Amino acid sequence: MTHHPQMIQPGGFPPGGVPAKKPSVVPGILLIIAGVLGLGVGLCILVIPMFLFLLGGGGNVDAFDDFASGFFITGFVVAVVSVLVLIAGIVLTTVVVRKRRRMRPQVRMVRPPGGPPFQQTPGGPPTPRR
Repeated sequence: MTHHPQMIQPGGFPPGGVPAKKPSVVPGILLIIAGVLGLGVGLCILVIPMFLFLLGGGGNVDAFDDFASGFFITGFVVAVVSVLVLIAGIVLTTVVVRKRRRMRPQVRMVRPPGGPPFQQTPGGPPTPRR
């Protein structure tokens, strides 16, 4: 953005200051992706021992329960943590999107005398309407 010398105020800074940077939605989306992937891993940890037991033709169920209990606990913990990460990602993304919407400048229609209408943001140059 260029500033004309006549626009510079005595302090040496252009009027209006620096526009605020919009917050990023990337961390929230990454949390959502990590939550979904973690949930898939947790469910696989829960299902694989049962699948292997059935694939092996069954057998002693009591011995299998002792062996598989560690897998069930691990799979359940991974799934619960992943659901919490997924919820945090959804909440973070929603909050950031709402904050970005509030930061969007108000657009008003300006019609110069004898010319076509332009959209103009407050304090900014007019831009042609598309």
